[in-house]
Amino acid sequence: MSDSTSKPFWRRAAFGWALMWVVIIVTVVVSTRVYTPGEEPELVGRGGNSDIIDDPAAYAQEEYSTVIKPAIEDNAVELTELLDAIQADVDAAGEEYGGRNGQSAWSFPVTATGTIAEGSFGEVTLEVAGLTEPSVGIQTGPAITGTALRDATGTITFSMFTNQTDFASVATEINNQMKDDLLANMDLTEMIGQEVTVTGAFTYDDSGHILITPTSIEVQ
Repeated sequence: MSDSTSKPFWRRAAFGWALMWVVIIVTVVVSTRVYTPGEEPELVGRGGNSDIIDDPAAYAQEEYSTVIKPAIEDNAVELTELLDAIQADVDAAGEEYGGRNGQSAWSFPVTATGTIAEGSFGEVTLEVAGLTEPSVGIQTGPAITGTALRDATGTITFSMFTNQTDFASVATEINNQMKDDLLANMDLTEMIGQEVTVTGAFTYDDSGHILITPTSIEVQ
């Protein structure tokens, strides 16, 4: 008699595999919950957080003039004072005055008074009395770049959004809101020679040049 025919049927390999599949199927059926219409669990964003922002454009439109712009302007530090703090210890200055996401460069709310001069494409130069280095520019568009307005308040974080794409998009949408609110109503390239006070934010990613993304510009 062969070995396979001498074993009881319940020990044979074929029966073992069949029994395993029966157990799996029963487990799946038992663990499956059927929802009737209206009982479905709420779909939420990353991490199970129902507060995740899934529309960066709408968020920027709602928050820019009421939250983001006031936060930047209320916490703006005079440029020369801020540069002294940055040059002494950029991380300490960032902790006290600025904000950032992860290990990115610090962004700071700032205010500065100076004379507008010609600059490179997309910006004008701001000549600040007593400041020779770094050079200072103000973004004019047409494209407003960077994440300074998003990051300077320290209150807009990656965890608020579904993914990196939306987090990047909200920076662009905030810049667009600023452009519509401020730069659509003035042409800085036509203000050469005028003294202004500019308030806004910059990202300290170039020690030789400060590029301010403005939220307000007042002619003196």
